[in-house]
Amino acid sequence: MGKSSQPSDNGTFPVATREPDARKTYNLPCTIARALDVLGDRWTLLILRDLMAGLHRYTEIQESCAGMSPNVLSDRLKRLQAEGLIERHHQKGLPPQVDYTLTEKGWAVRPVLQSLIAWGNQFAGSLNLATVGTAVSTDFAVRVVPTFAFKPERAATVKASMVVEITDCAECNTWTFEVKEGHIYPRRHAVTEADVRLKTDTQGFFAFIHGTVSAEDCGEVLGDLATAAAIQSCFLSA
Repeated sequence: MGKSSQPSDNGTFPVATREPDARKTYNLPCTIARALDVLGDRWTLLILRDLMAGLHRYTEIQESCAGMSPNVLSDRLKRLQAEGLIERHHQKGLPPQVDYTLTEKGWAVRPVLQSLIAWGNQFAGSLNLATVGTAVSTDFAVRVVPTFAFKPERAATVKASMVVEITDCAECNTWTFEVKEGHIYPRRHAVTEADVRLKTDTQGFFAFIHGTVSAEDCGEVLGDLATAAAIQSCFLSA
């Protein structure tokens, strides 16, 4: 069994003491098989899920995907980069950091994940928002639910950012959601400047995402209410 060094965000990968297995392929002309050659490895879709939902660093993804070994994460990130689904960015600092972001090819996997969510809701059990903060971490739900409830076709003309402070979350009580170019970009913690700030509890946040009440009825809003409504409209059901 090979041993590896501890993972880090400074651009180094764990080093294995043996060569990794050759990449497996179905070697079939079927389009489904070809897609699975890229996306079908264990953990790959969950890594893409986390990148879409605001995680950008090696250690963040490792923490989110509990049970995935450092060597496997390194391998999947390398493969995704080689396939053109993600990019690797070096950030200056002491120590230097590495961020991973999706390319347009990577973002194009989002409908696949949404189809899996729809199938899972019907046949495997849906995420129960009543369990957020207990069985399901608030951090996970606040990142993932908006990411896949977001409707890009409604965001074509929206360019705005919103900081959300959730008062009943002890893990990480501030998130930033930036909407631009038809994508939503969640981030842990607050940015210095934002168009809208919403202070609410977990229930109020999901009321905002589901569009059951207006932003000002979800909690305390600072900033332009029209901008808050424009952001909220990106999540409303058709």
